[in-house]
Amino acid sequence: MILAPNRQQLLSGNKLFAYLFLPLLLISCVAFKKTKKVEWPADEEIVEVKPEKVVEKSVIAKPKVDAKDEETLVYSTVLFKGEEFRVPQHKHNFDIAVLLPFHTDASNRSMDKRRADVMLEYYQGIKIAINQAQQLGSTFTVHFYDTDNDTSKLKTILKNPVMDKVDLILGPTSEDQVKIAAYFARERKIPLLSPFTTMSNLWSNNPYLFNLQPSDAMQAQVFLDYFKKYHGSEKLLIIRDGQSFDKSFGEALVAECNKQSINFTSVKYDQYAKWSNFLGPDKTVVLLTAKDKRKTKLDNVVTGLQSKAANVTLVGPEEWLDYANASYDQWQKVNITLMSTNKAQVMNYETKHVIENYRLNYNDDPSKYTFMGHDQMLFAFEALDAFGSHFPLFLEGKSIDYTNTTISLTKSATCFQNKFLQLYKLENNELRAVE
Repeated sequence: MILAPNRQQLLSGNKLFAYLFLPLLLISCVAFKKTKKVEWPADEEIVEVKPEKVVEKSVIAKPKVDAKDEETLVYSTVLFKGEEFRVPQHKHNFDIAVLLPFHTDASNRSMDKRRADVMLEYYQGIKIAINQAQQLGSTFTVHFYDTDNDTSKLKTILKNPVMDKVDLILGPTSEDQVKIAAYFARERKIPLLSPFTTMSNLWSNNPYLFNLQPSDAMQAQVFLDYFKKYHGSEKLLIIRDGQSFDKSFGEALVAECNKQSINFTSVKYDQYAKWSNFLGPDKTVVLLTAKDKRKTKLDNVVTGLQSKAANVTLVGPEEWLDYANASYDQWQKVNITLMSTNKAQVMNYETKHVIENYRLNYNDDPSKYTFMGHDQMLFAFEALDAFGSHFPLFLEGKSIDYTNTTISLTKSATCFQNKFLQLYKLENNELRAVE
């Protein structure tokens, strides 16, 4: 085992919680500062998770099988998230490999150090999930490997004989590394959960690759599901600013509108435009792709829509909540609705549990990366415990709720995608989730 240096760096853990104007949102963590040492994962660290009690699996039936089969499948009942399943009985001891760029070496570039900080926050979320996994009926051995964001080091890790026997891989992060690891996983039929990078352009079909971050295409699909359900008879106006969010989500939305033959109008943002001229007398959903830090574009659009406010729903990214001088009264007049992949912005029971555990251990509030580490690792634990290697057969198309995300596995042409996006409406200075 190679021990990692302890950098004792403080984390900025209040990224999700800077919205004190909303009573339903989480409390800012200004009063919480880390006073304990920061524990870094060691390269090639192994953590064993043993159940507090063994859960008995009751046998339901022995299905008929061909006489040539040497073994007869035995099914058992499994209760997963309140729903019963008939599942082939499977083992209950699993090995999981976590391949992430922890950068445990002492000398790093500034970019590496920032990446390492994010990985630490993610790792701290994993540790909370490990504590929760003790309540499950399975034993897990978690192997942590530092890829150092280096494809050469990743290839060395994959040559470790242990990797041929793991039951699931979490990571790595960069696109080049995910492709290498995905090929390795497909050849050995090992599920690989991609925690950060969303892969879509693969050389061939890989049913063992799972993108846990919702891609722009998946988010666009969910947005149009929302649009058709709540605004089906209304017009759709997309205001595009040509910047990064527009080039990612905006382009995906336009492509999905064309694919689904949804009538829409797309216009280029113009600070001098009178947006009310584009609306007419009918109700309209206006989606603005801008998330500039100075919020100039948002202010101009909100001002331009005031004369038609009663017939408008203005939709945009969750980053609008970051504006320190936000005009919430004006926003509410245009029925502002926010798109987010971070559910922890609004308190729920599971969120509260993670926050309490994190504060107890680190005297700080968790970041969105902490929630990601917790949710994704807990999903891995729970899916293996309930279904073993068969989990995609039972969970495809299901929506599985966690503290900060919902995992809804959808099979694409090349791999599994997570189809998830949460919409929030601002009403009476409160964010309310649109169900």
